[in-house]
Amino acid sequence: MLSMEHKNTKILLADDEENIRLLGAKLLRDAGYEVVLAANGEEAISKAISEKPDLVITDIKMPQKTGFEVCKALRSDPVLSHVPILILSALGDEFNKLTGFEGGANDFITKPFRAEELKERISLLLERGVTAAQKAFPAKTSAAQVEHKLVQEPTGIVALDKLLGGGLPKGSNILLIGSLGRGKSTFARKFIAEGLSRGEKSLFVAVDDDPLLVRSELNKMTQTKSVDHENNHTLRYIDAYTWSSGESKNHEKFRVEGVLTLDQLSNLISQAGNEIGQSVQQKLGGRRVIDSISSFFVNFELAAVQRFLSQIGHTALAFGGVTTLFVIEEGSVNEQVINNIKYLMDGVIEFKEDIGKKKIRASSMKWIKFEKDWVIWQL
Repeated sequence: MLSMEHKNTKILLADDEENIRLLGAKLLRDAGYEVVLAANGEEAISKAISEKPDLVITDIKMPQKTGFEVCKALRSDPVLSHVPILILSALGDEFNKLTGFEGGANDFITKPFRAEELKERISLLLERGVTAAQKAFPAKTSAAQVEHKLVQEPTGIVALDKLLGGGLPKGSNILLIGSLGRGKSTFARKFIAEGLSRGEKSLFVAVDDDPLLVRSELNKMTQTKSVDHENNHTLRYIDAYTWSSGESKNHEKFRVEGVLTLDQLSNLISQAGNEIGQSVQQKLGGRRVIDSISSFFVNFELAAVQRFLSQIGHTALAFGGVTTLFVIEEGSVNEQVINNIKYLMDGVIEFKEDIGKKKIRASSMKWIKFEKDWVIWQL
């Protein structure tokens, strides 16, 4: 019996391998999706134009036109430019991933793939795709899609919000990157302060800065004591600073005990988030900051860090739309690692200093139109 959960949701699957098309079609139809198949890139573009799918899954290496050319064609079509694209390919190296994302793909899964992972990624992309479609074509949005209306949340930096057309998409995962002392941590705190001023649930994972310092800064920004927000169940801190600094303070309710493992940190984020409604059950959304992830790459294997980031990122929509900032120091890891992290993110915000002025810009955003200009945000 077919699932009715995804009735009337159409997915175009393009792959030159017949067994992949047959396997993918069965998996998707069993999940309740309507499926359109294409055996090459040219056919994929033609069927996308005629069928107007809600999501496209494409291989890279195909006859007539490649998956990269499919991405380019769809992104240049005014009607199809918003449609989420998932690349499903055995060519999972850095070059092909980066080329895919630069060409307009929203996600990338390497073959061989797990069926559950594919279905989960499709579900997340479709939810984001609906919001992007509404922004592009608001008059065509059905009543059933209203609940998925794209919401953009102010960052607290007016100049940046103007470039973003209102702020960051709710439930997005954003990488903050720049060299030391360029204002990333200050921006992250402003982001949390802005959320608290709007009554949003907020979680701060302190890795590189003492939670007491973060508390002091937030007190100034919000003109309200952090303890009041904590008592009102709108704010929680996680102390991973004790682990990263080697200092043993352990004042926080949620803190790393002994030697940190990423599983332990994930559990702390889950426990603290649950207290303020950032959970699958309550879905109260809000904001999160992990400041910073640089030391993770020094102390753990790359694959383990990527799994951790992916796990946290995938809870964004499941928890009701939790917008999460991940802070990383430029130069703390090599460019290949940075690119690997970018693949997992919905957007990247960069920081620099120019003639004594701190500047900021959005260098990439998957779900909204934005301007790439640098703007001054701190003198």
